[in-house]
Amino acid sequence: MQNTANIEQIILKNLRQLPPEKQQEVLDFTEFLRQKLAPKMTTSEPSLREIAAMTLAQRHQHLAQFIPQTADDFLTNPELTEFSVLDTEDWELEHD
Repeated sequence: MQNTANIEQIILKNLRQLPPEKQQEVLDFTEFLRQKLAPKMTTSEPSLREIAAMTLAQRHQHLAQFIPQTADDFLTNPELTEFSVLDTEDWELEHD
């Protein structure tokens, strides 16, 4: 069996002899093999853009799991509770 460095050299030599469209096929195939061997992600979290594209019901369903922790953060995280020292009277207008 050939060593890894030798295999890479043979692949590169062969690859360079192929036309660009065949080189793209080789790239696509190697990406396929790499993804096939990669450990599977147990959960794939959607990006913010993907969440924004969801319907309102889908968004609520997805975000519901985060509500308890977020509520707890707002009550206990000093960076988030910093402004709670402001009394509501500070924000009342004279004509209220």
